[in-house]
Amino acid sequence: MMRPRKEREGAALFVVLMIIMVGTASAVFSASTVSHEVRGSGFARQQLQTRYTARAGLIGALEWFDIFGPETVRDIMLTRTTTDTVQFACVSGGSCYPEPPLANNRRAYRLYPEHFDALQERDDGMGGTDPGLLEGVPYEPDYSFGATSAYTPLVVTDLYDEHVVSKLAPGAAAQGGTKFKYMRTTLTARGRAQLGIVSDVTDDSTADHNRERNEAAADMRAYVISGPFVTGTQ
Repeated sequence: MMRPRKEREGAALFVVLMIIMVGTASAVFSASTVSHEVRGSGFARQQLQTRYTARAGLIGALEWFDIFGPETVRDIMLTRTTTDTVQFACVSGGSCYPEPPLANNRRAYRLYPEHFDALQERDDGMGGTDPGLLEGVPYEPDYSFGATSAYTPLVVTDLYDEHVVSKLAPGAAAQGGTKFKYMRTTLTARGRAQLGIVSDVTDDSTADHNRERNEAAADMRAYVISGPFVTGTQ
């Protein structure tokens, strides 16, 4: 027996509504999934960029170490309270960099971006230019994260755990009998991706306000054997 026409129209309307609801739910689920995938890809890219920046900072620190040599670096580490606090105002304030300041009694030294800027080409004061000791800085914000990125990279490198030892360095002559000593040092580069401040925004809406929200971090470490020192001089 065939149902009345009104009942058939009601059943068809119900089926159509169910199809529309299922299609809408699928579309919302797909959009949410794509959104999470895009955000996840962005986080992975930011983390990889931060890691590369930390690696670049570490390589730059090794170059800086090589320019000055182990004897000078060791002297700086032993007398750093008379050097870093004078050259870099951010050390005492503690608001310019994400890492806490080094303890005054710690035999260590910290490299800031200003260390590499000081080695660049500059005016020699006599109408010419001084080529500097280092060609280029380890990393550039525009090239590290992109010119339009809201994030800016920062790397500080700590030099510590310095020990002068008499053991032969890897690759040294195996017969021994040398009168040289070597210094072993640990270098740790701490890379950060922080929200920068856009100068043409008046409401300061892009500033991080020291909350470190959405900040990426990556550390790189190297163990350096440098020298040689002549026995009796150190």
